[in-house]
Amino acid sequence: MNRLRRLCSLVFLSVALVWLASGSPSRAGLADALKKKITDKATKKAEDTVDKAADKKPATPATSGEKDEGETAEGDKAGKSEGDAAGGDGKVSSVSTKFDFVPGDKVMFIDDFKQDDLGEFPAHWTLSIGTFEVAEMKGERWLRCVSADGTIGLKMPAAALPEFWTLELDFYGTEPMGSALTVRAVGEGGRTCWEATYPHDLNMAFRSGEVFSTTPLEGITQPAGRHHVMFMARGTALKGYMDRQRLVNVPDISAYAGMPTKLEIRLWASTQPMITNLRLAEGCKPAKDMLAQGKLVTYGIHFATGSDVVLPESAPILRQISSYMEANPEVKLRITGHTDNVGASAANLDLSKRRAASVAKVLSEQFAVAADRFATDGKGDTQSVSSNAKPEGRAMNRRVEFAKLQ
Repeated sequence: MNRLRRLCSLVFLSVALVWLASGSPSRAGLADALKKKITDKATKKAEDTVDKAADKKPATPATSGEKDEGETAEGDKAGKSEGDAAGGDGKVSSVSTKFDFVPGDKVMFIDDFKQDDLGEFPAHWTLSIGTFEVAEMKGERWLRCVSADGTIGLKMPAAALPEFWTLELDFYGTEPMGSALTVRAVGEGGRTCWEATYPHDLNMAFRSGEVFSTTPLEGITQPAGRHHVMFMARGTALKGYMDRQRLVNVPDISAYAGMPTKLEIRLWASTQPMITNLRLAEGCKPAKDMLAQGKLVTYGIHFATGSDVVLPESAPILRQISSYMEANPEVKLRITGHTDNVGASAANLDLSKRRAASVAKVLSEQFAVAADRFATDGKGDTQSVSSNAKPEGRAMNRRVEFAKLQ
């Protein structure tokens, strides 16, 4: 009896396959229905994955977190990504010298989407393709692409980017990712000057005209999770970084389409990838003498959220300071921390003082600069260099200054 049932099942299956392979008018409708059902299930799974992310630990820990009340120093980080092959012991001095990113010092555009309503398209962006919305995950605001493909641009005056500029952003994606993130620089006539795509397997792919490269992000086994992405332009030269690793180093990006006039971001995956904490700034122009004017203002020193712990992302600028001190043994410096006016003034003042002291300690203990060559201080939010009314101004006020002692 069992054998007869199996035989009947095989006959039924064979007839069904022949029917599906025939030119039956209903075949297309059935295939479309099946495809739609599968697609709807995949989309629902992607939405559930992102919406539940706030209740789960990301595949890679965050690299930049939302600030607490009174937490206003520039570059605060909530942790480090899995893709951190350099500086794995947590020491600033252990970060590879290939990681030489120093953020610009004049903020042109900054957005963490806090000023936008959840579910809405953000005010400071332009839409080219797709559907985007402001979302929230683990207390942070993100810009999420809810369509399978989407392209957005920074809402800025239509003019060429400055000679020296830097771009930073945090990216979050879940599997399947495909080529989930593309950062593109566009020149006159809409031509692509260059574009960088992640992931390309476990690599970042870069193309500028006939120049093409794929460079692996070391220390990871899968591309999903949170990553900090950075670009630094110095004239026609461009460097690209992810998670304290340099993945792009191109001497001339102008040959194919000239110099870029604007930047675009493409999010291309069914799993709703997201970005946040985007910062575009002018500078930094390499200086022959970084303290030639007697003072250096930097935005490249980063701290753990709510603490005075100096993070390894600070390595490039601290390495430059230590080299300067070695070349000028007679120089002594005052290190001063500054914040914006968000939070309690007393808390900001205390934190700025502790952070300045931490910078001096790292330079002394990890970079072998004598401790008696530093004095430290903090001014909190009392010495603003820009208006605190806008995010760009607040970002300019969060800084660390080095000044020569007389």
